[in-house]
Amino acid sequence: MTNDNSNEVLQEASNSEGMIKIQNLKKSFGKANVLKGITTTIKKGEKVVIIGPSGSGKSTILRCTNLLEEPTSGEIWLDGKLINEVDPYNHDDILKISSTFKKLTAEGYSEELALAEIKNNILIKSDFKEGREFVKAKKEFKKANSININEARARMGMVFQHFNLFNNLTVIQNMILAPVQLKRKTKEEAIADAEKLLDRIGLLDKRDVYPSTLSGGQKQRIAIVRSLCMNPEIMLFDEPTSALDPEMVGEVLDLIQELANEGMTMIIVTHEMGFAKKIGTRVMFVDQGLVAESGTPEELFGNPKNARLKDFLSKVLY
Repeated sequence: MTNDNSNEVLQEASNSEGMIKIQNLKKSFGKANVLKGITTTIKKGEKVVIIGPSGSGKSTILRCTNLLEEPTSGEIWLDGKLINEVDPYNHDDILKISSTFKKLTAEGYSEELALAEIKNNILIKSDFKEGREFVKAKKEFKKANSININEARARMGMVFQHFNLFNNLTVIQNMILAPVQLKRKTKEEAIADAEKLLDRIGLLDKRDVYPSTLSGGQKQRIAIVRSLCMNPEIMLFDEPTSALDPEMVGEVLDLIQELANEGMTMIIVTHEMGFAKKIGTRVMFVDQGLVAESGTPEELFGNPKNARLKDFLSKVLY
């Protein structure tokens, strides 16, 4: 690969915008294509709410965002840094170095048509068959533009539907585990911060109890502040109220609303439509692995354009 090509490829990455940028994300489990090409950008301070029918791929988007699931293809960027593998289909300058591109242009295809043929027909074979320059281009691109996944995860707190607290650890032990093990804080610092967070949510008296003694609402609020112990810049919520009894939902939503009011960047998967309207700066309706419609809560709930969205809302709002 020439130096000129290297510079062009690296320049493409520097143009990434947004706190999180998801480019053409696809995920398959065996023969099931769950995500079929999700592209979106989440800007600092945004509260993006993802809604849609069960099985549409909502939770898979979140799990791919912090690589709890490895994307089949596509890219996840955090502040202009790539956190997964390079997808050459997102980078024309890398595709142009491939043997497939050279073969097509030699057969008389224009550069534009050759790129379209490659992208439309998924012609890229193994890296090895695409030539040494292609392999080198991908490696150089990743080296210049990637971030360690553990560093990325430290910046993205994740809250699950089923709390994921360790039942063999006390509340305070659950909270200090990650920041101490990852050497983000000393044990003393982590304990002091954890106690402040527990006091904030009115559960400091539960400091030394085990999760099995807590209500669902208490467990989820502790799961949220446990994530805050890492001082994340972004919070990912995967249906945080779906495992709760109805009377416990409010206390969890109130805490999430409080964090939102403080400016936290959030991606929230939820079935709580009233909450989505209230908290979201943007709502994405995901259906059959694609973003069928996206806009402000007023636009999506007040004037939906997509037929599937209209049908979905008619069932969940009335």
